[in-house]
Amino acid sequence: MAISVPAQRAVRLGQARRATVVGQARRAVMLGGAALALPLLTACEGPEGEIKSLKAQIQVDYGEKNFKDIVVKAEKALSLSLQVQGPKSGDTLYFAQALSEGYTELGDKRSAVKALGREITLRLGAGQSERKLQPRRTLAIKFAEETGDPDTAAKHALAISRDIEMDMNKDPQPVYRADTRYPPDQFRRNVEGDVTLEYAIDQTGKVTSAKVKTATPPNVFDNAALESFLKWRFTPVLKNGEPVASAGHTFTIMFRMRGQNIAPGR
Repeated sequence: MAISVPAQRAVRLGQARRATVVGQARRAVMLGGAALALPLLTACEGPEGEIKSLKAQIQVDYGEKNFKDIVVKAEKALSLSLQVQGPKSGDTLYFAQALSEGYTELGDKRSAVKALGREITLRLGAGQSERKLQPRRTLAIKFAEETGDPDTAAKHALAISRDIEMDMNKDPQPVYRADTRYPPDQFRRNVEGDVTLEYAIDQTGKVTSAKVKTATPPNVFDNAALESFLKWRFTPVLKNGEPVASAGHTFTIMFRMRGQNIAPGR
């Protein structure tokens, strides 16, 4: 498997062993696909009316990027919708996602991890497939890793592993990739290269060891690749349905100038 540096965009799980990712792009999620210009409902009565009013307000807030207001209203609306409509209703799922997105946009990663966990649980309970929820899980893993919560990251990684039936014959898939920085001297000189690593992971998918197997050009990008890679997490290998440590895997990090959109390392 391979990935280019700087590599921030998620790699679809289960794709070919070599892949090139060249950019990072935050993309706002249109909550529920609903239009943002819906008028506020000011004359509603009863809990159903309050739910509709809160939903309309959140849509307006999202368009105006009022994320602090979104999380306050989404929390209230989610609690009300769970009581009135139940955990499987479309509005309940909408508010759960609104809460996750609100915390994400605010940069409150700890709260976002909890909100994403609740959203995923609700969506699974409503019958949505685990495969469809993988992007939400990988986002939760990213935030959990970045806030020092490896147990939550491991839980989500295992769920993905079970969904894709990650047996001993498959290559582990990366679910968290720490930033890999381009060496500044090579960046200035427009030097590109590849580093193939041989690595081992534990039963949680965390990289426990890695060494350079091949590198082109040699001894140029090795340290940058290793420094980043030792912080990565993969889908753990399953044996008889249970996660186990494994070794002998390979992954290629490709250092490419094309598509460079973050600063090189210092």
